[in-house]
Amino acid sequence: AAGVNNEGIRSGVREFRAVEHRLEFVARVNGVDYYNDSKATNVDATVKALESFPANIHLILGGKDKDSDYRALIPLLQQRAARVYTIGAAAEKIESHLRGSNVEVERAETLAHAVERIHRNAKSGSIALLAPACASFDQFDSYEHRGRVFKELVSELG
Repeated sequence: AAGVNNEGIRSGVREFRAVEHRLEFVARVNGVDYYNDSKATNVDATVKALESFPANIHLILGGKDKDSDYRALIPLLQQRAARVYTIGAAAEKIESHLRGSNVEVERAETLAHAVERIHRNAKSGSIALLAPACASFDQFDSYEHRGRVFKELVSELG
């Protein structure tokens, strides 16, 4: 295999770390796996994140709206989301776009409150996913800052 032995390949796979803020596994808390995809700053990126998990997703959506149509998320949310938690300036718009879709939506306002609500609501085997489909500039300096805060909040749950 191009001059690489099997042990080298196994070692590389074992030591591989995902790119920070892109479907980054953060922790398992009470059987719930938390993922940071703060880089998902548009609807298409959030669709890709949702496609990565089969079901029972507790999704954090929101931030600063980028003139997006969140209705494009409805089919995947209906199939895979346990609940959507809206945060930030786009929360009201997201909620209006999802209204009537039978997707469970809860206003959380802040990232801290969303993480707290997921910690209370999500059952073992669920996925907690920050893939906000929005820019971060309403509450954070950057998507990196938002992702770091998410990871800190999750680490405080344990």
